[in-house]
Formats: sequence, C-alpha cells, structure tokens
Amino acid sequence: MIRSYTLLSLPFGLALLVLGCSTILHAQPKPAGIRPFGLAGNPVLLEVGREKFTQSDIASLYLQNPGRGNRTFYDLGRDTAMQFLNILANYRMKVQAALDAGVDKRPEVMEEITKGLLETALPSSSGDGYLIDRKVIDPAVDRIFKRRDDELRLGVIFLGWSTESPADTLRAFQRGERILALARHGADFLILARDSSDDPKTKTNFGQLPYITSGMILPALEDAAYGTKAGDVYPGLVRVPSGYLVVKVLDRAPRLEVRAAHILVSSPPVADTNIMNNPFHNKAAAGLERIRKGEDFDKVAREISDDKTTIENGGDYQAYYTRSLGFHGKNGRLEPEIEAALFNLKDGEVSDIIKTDYGYHIIKRLESRRPTFEEEKDAIRQFYRGRLISDDRAQYIRGVIEKHGMRINDDVLAKMLSILNRNATAAEGAWANGISDEMRGMTLYSFGGADHTVGSWIDTVKVRPELRALALNPASIRKSIYDLHEREALTLEAKGLETEYPEFATVMKNLRDGVLVGAIENDVLGKKFSQGSDEARGKAYFQANRSRYTTPPKLELTEIFVYGRDEADQLYEDARKGTTPFESLAAQNTQRPDYRGRNGRWSLATAQEADLVREVLQRKPSPKSGEILKPFEFQGGYSVVRVERVEPARQMTYDEAKSMVQKEYLGEYQKQIQKEWLDALRLRYRVDINETALRSLFAAR
Repeated sequence: MIRSYTLLSLPFGLALLVLGCSTILHAQPKPAGIRPFGLAGNPVLLEVGREKFTQSDIASLYLQNPGRGNRTFYDLGRDTAMQFLNILANYRMKVQAALDAGVDKRPEVMEEITKGLLETALPSSSGDGYLIDRKVIDPAVDRIFKRRDDELRLGVIFLGWSTESPADTLRAFQRGERILALARHGADFLILARDSSDDPKTKTNFGQLPYITSGMILPALEDAAYGTKAGDVYPGLVRVPSGYLVVKVLDRAPRLEVRAAHILVSSPPVADTNIMNNPFHNKAAAGLERIRKGEDFDKVAREISDDKTTIENGGDYQAYYTRSLGFHGKNGRLEPEIEAALFNLKDGEVSDIIKTDYGYHIIKRLESRRPTFEEEKDAIRQFYRGRLISDDRAQYIRGVIEKHGMRINDDVLAKMLSILNRNATAAEGAWANGISDEMRGMTLYSFGGADHTVGSWIDTVKVRPELRALALNPASIRKSIYDLHEREALTLEAKGLETEYPEFATVMKNLRDGVLVGAIENDVLGKKFSQGSDEARGKAYFQANRSRYTTPPKLELTEIFVYGRDEADQLYEDARKGTTPFESLAAQNTQRPDYRGRNGRWSLATAQEADLVREVLQRKPSPKSGEILKPFEFQGGYSVVRVERVEPARQMTYDEAKSMVQKEYLGEYQKQIQKEWLDALRLRYRVDINETALRSLFAAR
C-alpha cells in the first residue's frame, strides 16, 4: 500500500527542520533543439550587407522565433525556409541602416537600451532577473543536484531552549556539548536520543529520521549531514530554531530511482496465532510459489491482488520511487517494511512475503536507474525558488553591495545611536532632533567611492516611505543603509553580464537590435506615414473601393420563446393559421424574461447588436416583412419569430465608413511605404540567399 504523507507530518519539531519536499521531482520535457542534420561544412546561407549567416546561425536564429511552435528550421519546407530568410534579411538591413545613421549614439536610444538591460538583468516584482538566476539560482541547483547523488538517514538529538531566556539557551548549549562528547566517544547514539532528546516524537523512534536528500531539511542541518561520513557524528552542535541538534549520519547510499510491482492480500490487522492456518497468508504464499515456478508476476497480481490501484497494471506502481522523495508524480510513500524489502532486492528479483497492517505483500523490483540533471533541473529550480532562495539571495546581494564599496563607519554609527532613542521609530516626528549640526556632517558610510553623511541619511529616511517606520536600533539602521544602495549595486554588477555570459550577450544584442529598428522605422516611415494620412487620400481610397462599404441589414422582430419543442411547434402552427394575432400569441406565451410585457418585440437592430437577428439572418439571409420562421433552438429554449420590418443593406457615406476606411487605407499605405523603403535598402545592402545550398539542404532531408 501507499501511505500519503509529507515530511511536514513526520515527527519532530521536525516541523522545524523539514522544508517540506512533498513536491516530487519528475522529468521535464526537453526543449526542441537543433536537429543533428545539415550540410557538411556549415555553408553560408545568407549574406546581408556586411553580415554573413551560416546554416547553424540560421537554425539558431529560427529557434528564437516565438511563433515557431516545436518546429526547428530543418522542419520547414524549402519555400517557408526561403520566406524566413527574406524576413531575416529585411530585419538585418534595418539594423545596419540604423547603425550607419548613428541611431545607436542617440541619448534617448542609449537610455532605452540601458533600461532594457536592467529590466532583464535585475530582480523585479515578478521574478529574479538574469543576474540572480545566474549568480544565485544556477549554482544552488547544481549544488542540490550534486548532493542528491546520495540520500541520507539521520539520527538527531534535539536540545531545546526557551526563546525568552538567554540562560536557558546557554543551558541547552552546555547540555548539548556533553551529549555530543558522549556520542563522539562511542556511546550508543540511539539510546542517547531516547534518553536525552527534548522532542517527544523523535524520542520514541530513537532519534531516527526517514531518508532525506538535498533540499528537504534546513540548510544548517543539511550542510552538517552532507559534510559527515556514514556512521560518524557531526563534530559540532547544529543550531536550529529554538534549539541545538546533535547529528549522526546513520546511513548514506546512492540515490536510486526504483520501479516496482506489488501484490497485496488484504487481512485484518491482528496478530496471527497460527501462520499455517491463516488463509490470507496461505493465499499470498500460493501466489509467491506460482511466481517462483515461473508464472508471470503481472498475471498472478491480476488474479490475486487486492490492491485496486495497481491490479489493472499487473501490480506495477507505474512510477519511480526513491527512499527520500517517494513516488514521482504521486504524493505518497511505501510502508517502511515494503520500502526496506524493495531496496534489498536486485532488479528482476521478487521478495518473500512481507507483513504490514494492511495484509501480506509480495514485491518485485522491476528496474532501477540514477536520476539525470536534465530530468530534474527544472523541478529543482522551481522548488529552490519557492522554498530556499530568500537567504541565499539576501547573502548574495549583501556581498554585491560590499563588493562595490559599502563601508559603514562603526564609530559614527555608535555615536549616533547613543543620541537616538533605540526604542523609538522614524515615524516619530522629532526622532532626529538631538543630532547636532556637527554630527550631521560626519561620514556615516561610504559607497561606490562617495561618502554619505549622517545628515544625508536622516534626510533620506524622512522622505522614503518604506523607511518612515524604521526601528532606530543597530540592525535596522545597518539594513536601511544597505537597502538604499541595493539597486545601484546590482546595476553596477549587471553591466558585466554580457562579458561573462554569452547567452546574456545574445539577449542584449536582440534587445539593442529591436530598439534600433524601432527608432529607424520611426525616422524613415513615421514622417511619410503622417504625411500620407490626409483626408483627401482617404476619400480617394473610399471612392475606389466604394462597393466594400455597406451598412449591415437591420431587422425588427417579434419572438415567442418557450422551453418545450412540442409547445413551439403548436404555436408555430397557430401563428401560420392566423386565427390569433402573432403579437397576442407572443404576449400570452413568450417565456423570455422582460419580453412578455413588450409582446415579444425586439427593436430594430443589426446581427452585431442582437443575437436573435443574427440567428434569423443565418436561416433567412434575405427575410421579408411578415415572414414567420419555423421554430429553432436558441438560448436554452425554442424561438418562433416573425419578421416585422427589414431595413436592407445600403451603400455607406464616407462619414459613416470613415473609421473603417482610415484603418484599411492606412494599413495598405504602411505596407506600401515599408516596401518602398525595403526596396531602397536592398539597393544599398546586397542580399544574397544561397539557393543552391538551400536546395541541397532540403533535398538531403
């Protein structure tokens, strides 16, 4: 059977230790890459002015196309590939034209590029940005995965203290040191845990925790555990919230993913007095004997297993299992007895009968494997960002601020604190009144080569909303100083990303090119576009395309709406006979809310304005006044409709069609001037598509 629990439900102020790794890692789909296919020698497929693009360049650029779906360049037909090359050529001509015009030197363009760099690189409200991704998250994901080579089983002894009493903290520390000395000198760790731990839940289990792997427990405990050999006691106390830990690594083994199949013969959870006369045990034993004699495990499982979740799969759990993370894609774990038996088997082996509270089990180990980084990296990244990143991010940012010259003058800070009321906050209006002019002129800290005085810091605190309730104690003041320069420090750090990371350089090149193209298009096309959008040109376009602009037909209708088909058919027949006026039938019978008092009348409207008009025109494209339509299903019921009045389509005036004319005319005009500009650029920048290589490329496919 599978127990469904997470580590958060396990013993211990373990709730204090465990980070909650109920998120199971499983393989992520790999992004489509460049197919190992192409022409030998990587020929140049495209030349645009002073730029050349090889086959591999083109394939990589196509992968950056957000509308490609899962296709690569090599999945295209030759005509579509040619179309892409021409689009790319047009874009690169615009970039070169912008560079040749010096657009990249304009202050407003440079400012926009810098803004784009910072938005991409730096943390924002919606994400961490490229800088934190590369400097904090990537190293952490690598570290976690490398540690996940192993899974550990730990023993812990918890020595708690009262957060209200420093003396109690010292007492717990001294007690912990004594217990640690005993453990390191050979005392039985499990007995020590039972007799000494302050956590009642782990005492009963002799301090033993289930298997863990990296990312599942508090970093301080994890660092200690992974720095210790199997069988050894960590040489120091590990500090955790509200206590200290003495830690021993009871077992350390490679983390294997194991797939298994299972047979359960259910039985009451009572002790067996005579195993030979136990029908449940005997049923399981008979099944095991059949398997030992060569019958397929899945066949026996389908015939005798009582586990409804696996019986249809021949007992196969259909998921890989690790002792630390449980089942991939399932929030559950195996019973300890089954787990132990499974990991003592070899691939292909079948267990003896295993007894649990659920009954009698037989396990077959189908296969095992080692997890790969590619399979797990995305899930580790998601888990790390959700649960572990905050301390690492804060530590990295603090390091960056110090790297770029943050130095706090401790003597001046101490003098300032001696005057301030440490129990007050900056929300109190007179909080800084005791600071003299002389002290205001003292340097409180330096950053980035500039000195910042006590006075400048006070003035900043007074105008920054996030600092108005600042606590006037040493830790809060130091933090406020760092916070004031966080963005500035990260900005300085981000400027080196292009040199350090080729991938980021590509991102920034694409951003710059986009800004340049936008600016040059505005220069060249913007003026022409505004000149071409005059009234006279619009009217001329309207006259040339007059037949395209007509008003939609309008209908005025009377409807009888009912919920039954038979009732609708009878009302239609009554209406056709004409013995009762249609409007009277509508007033007496229509069940549409708010329409009975209006005798079922719908005002004159177009199909866009009224759903009923649309339904009528779909059935009668050219309706006539007085015409009655057969009942049709509509809005959860049935409608019988008479056409009262028809206002047919007619030719629109220019004023009526003006908005549509302007949209269509300006769209075509924009295409025209864009084409004229591109034609001129092709005369200026030679475009050469290697059609011979392109034909060979797709012929080879």
